[in-house]
Amino acid sequence: MELEIRLGEGASDEEFASLLQWLRRERDLQGRVSSRRRAPKPEELGASFELISVAVGSGGIATAFVTSLGSWLSSRRTEQSVTVTLEGKSVQVVRNGADVVDEAELLRLIKQTLDEQ
Repeated sequence: MELEIRLGEGASDEEFASLLQWLRRERDLQGRVSSRRRAPKPEELGASFELISVAVGSGGIATAFVTSLGSWLSSRRTEQSVTVTLEGKSVQVVRNGADVVDEAELLRLIKQTLDEQ
């Protein structure tokens, strides 16, 4: 199974690259994180990031992902919107730059949303 992670509308390639590198540095996620670029629009000079995928399976990979995502969100100073999709089920997390991310609550929200749909 693969989790797909997309940043909200208007997110810069720098923010996307920041999250990608953050996840790749997570020991439990090493070798499980990849990215996909979309074709450039006619007015663009190059392709932009489309999504990050994380291969999850048994064990604590999903928990490691959520912990890492929560830490990354907490490190951002501006509002961030992140959509996590698994097997066609999605949950969107919007974090205001001033709020602290409760990683346990984030994990519960993602698991609950994906399980309910």
